[in-house]
Amino acid sequence: MGNGLSARKVLITGASSGIGLAIALVLARKGYQVWGTTRDLAKVGNLAKLVDSEVKLIPVENAQSEQAIDFPSEGPVIKFLQMDVTDDLSLQAGFAQFMDAAGGIDILINNAGFGVFGPLEEFPLEKTKEIFETNYFGALRLIQQAAPVMRAQRHGLIINITSLAARFVIPFQVHYSATKFALAALTEGLRQELRPFGVKVVAVEPGDIKTSFNDVTIFGIGEKSPYKKWADRCWHMIDVNMQKAPSPQVIADRVLKIVNHANPRSRYAAGDFLSTKFPTIARFVTDRVREKLIRIFYDIDFR
Repeated sequence: MGNGLSARKVLITGASSGIGLAIALVLARKGYQVWGTTRDLAKVGNLAKLVDSEVKLIPVENAQSEQAIDFPSEGPVIKFLQMDVTDDLSLQAGFAQFMDAAGGIDILINNAGFGVFGPLEEFPLEKTKEIFETNYFGALRLIQQAAPVMRAQRHGLIINITSLAARFVIPFQVHYSATKFALAALTEGLRQELRPFGVKVVAVEPGDIKTSFNDVTIFGIGEKSPYKKWADRCWHMIDVNMQKAPSPQVIADRVLKIVNHANPRSRYAAGDFLSTKFPTIARFVTDRVREKLIRIFYDIDFR
């Protein structure tokens, strides 16, 4: 697939780091017209220094700028738009800017999100609302913008980046798992609703992926918490697993296969070998055994 007007147009949220950036780079190199969102366009200049010179990163201030309209005829490009998925006005303005510049949308990838850590009992309710605003309602807001366009044109693909944590709930990261569980349910239902209109909806479920995810996780646990001993052990294992996890490239490669598939499945586990096989293995064990395995995995078997 080459650059030009025939190239499929892609919008990716949270594209300035981690999984989102990896996906954007892969698709741009394959000739897709890629727009990424970020809350701060100033980051793009610094980000360009970390990305190989083959791919140009262009912050787009407004839809009327020359850069916003035409992709270069040679070389991969990622254009960045400012968008805060938790803010209705910001999201609507960003999507309108994208549509003005792109002239249509073929693929939407909802990737923006963050994690929290702490006992459910102690975690502040306001912080819980914040993670739902980003991880779940952020995706929902953008889908409600894109779905009418895709439905009217009778084609399109929506990929929601959920998590294996939606199926295997991580102790002390319950709220994160809950947001991803909700997004997985949204994906399953939306897939059925948009099917008559030729629009595909897919969930990609990363396992542990080596990104800066842990560095920006919000904590909610007191020094004197009765849960602290177990929470500390759990976080230690989460950090250990992160350090030995595969790079975001494995998720990007999975997404590339999905966008090139005429009839993708409803969901794809992605990550290291265990991450891709664990959902199958879990089908053959009882809930009690599955819970035991999770406690052992995170070194919190309460012994």
